[in-house]
Amino acid sequence: MRFKKTARTRELKEAIVASFSLQRGEAAQRLGGFTEADWQSVLWWLDISGMAIYFLDHMQRTGAERVMPSEVEAGLADRLQRNRFRIQTLRTEAQTFADLFQSNNIEYALLKGITLAPESVSDSALRCQTDLDFLVPEENADLAIECIRSMGYRLYARSGITMEFRAGDLGLPDLKKIYSTGSQRALDLHILPEGSSKRGLLARRTIRIFDDTPIATLSPADILMQQAMHLLKHLCSDHSRLSWVLEFSRHVEARRSDRKFWSHVENLAAEELNGPLALSVASWLTNAFFNKEALELPRQGKVDAIPPRVLLWLNLFTHNLLLSDSSGNKLYLLLRGEVPREAKPLKKTHLILFPRCLPARITRPRSGERLAERLTRYAIEADYFFGRMRFHVVEGIRYAIETLRWRRGVVRFGL
Repeated sequence: MRFKKTARTRELKEAIVASFSLQRGEAAQRLGGFTEADWQSVLWWLDISGMAIYFLDHMQRTGAERVMPSEVEAGLADRLQRNRFRIQTLRTEAQTFADLFQSNNIEYALLKGITLAPESVSDSALRCQTDLDFLVPEENADLAIECIRSMGYRLYARSGITMEFRAGDLGLPDLKKIYSTGSQRALDLHILPEGSSKRGLLARRTIRIFDDTPIATLSPADILMQQAMHLLKHLCSDHSRLSWVLEFSRHVEARRSDRKFWSHVENLAAEELNGPLALSVASWLTNAFFNKEALELPRQGKVDAIPPRVLLWLNLFTHNLLLSDSSGNKLYLLLRGEVPREAKPLKKTHLILFPRCLPARITRPRSGERLAERLTRYAIEADYFFGRMRFHVVEGIRYAIETLRWRRGVVRFGL
């Protein structure tokens, strides 16, 4: 359930973020004095930002959980319990795919998810994970797709080099399902074209053991580098999560004194298009939200290396975006033109602001579907359609307003 905002909703969100930089006693003091209605009003944001279970864990570690209303604490504890089963299900599925790919001589690497432990997250069950991500070379793509389909997945969408697969019944997006094992399964297959500059990701991969199952993952330095690239990529698209900033921050802390590791990161950043920029932006976000300066980052990743117009965008918009109750935005359109890209042309801004095609279907007819089931499916599609229409109208107006702030800032600072 999405509760109404209160006069102190934003203040509580800021206090929650600030608490991650505070120790025992300080966190409880910072979070005291809020009403139950205040706490209920931030639950939606905690879920869409991926911070809900991380916050519960932090409160328990600092002994500050007593400041939360009992109903809110119980709700977060229930999320953790359900997510623990969900992550175990995803882990088992990842192990199954690893065995399947290995037996078919498919070169692959599992991305994100359980591979981020223990540096970014002490326990994978604390992380909100909605899908599995695998990286394969183009020459193995067809065979990998066959393996994925043999596990009951169907192609849902394709964007660039990424193929999105779904298994189970499609339906209206439901936030509470992100912690449940019975919800729709999802898998993203990232295909590396022959001759791609990123082929080194697979060449440098390592084998790790998860519950006695060997799984190929990215190298340790590549994992951190791809976290930074992932953050920059999503800032240049319509959705970012605050939890990704927290995970990057914790990874940096875990590697604080590992000079050899940072030497590898420095070399990788130099090879990546926007590698230094991604590290700089991730470092800026880490300091801006969690008051931590990533001093061990290579020289290319220092905050003062961020181009002035990108830095202006970060200062103007990131706090509102990452503390917003909206799961999407259009303000990224102002940033994407400031970030160097490969030769692929950008989709025209007016086509993003005012789409000319209907959204992709989120339901599929079943064999022998009854009239009542069909009507229910139509109702779900209609609900989703009008929700997307509202998003485009609201975010379009917001974009028009914020564009004025952006232009004034550019003029004011002579950028």
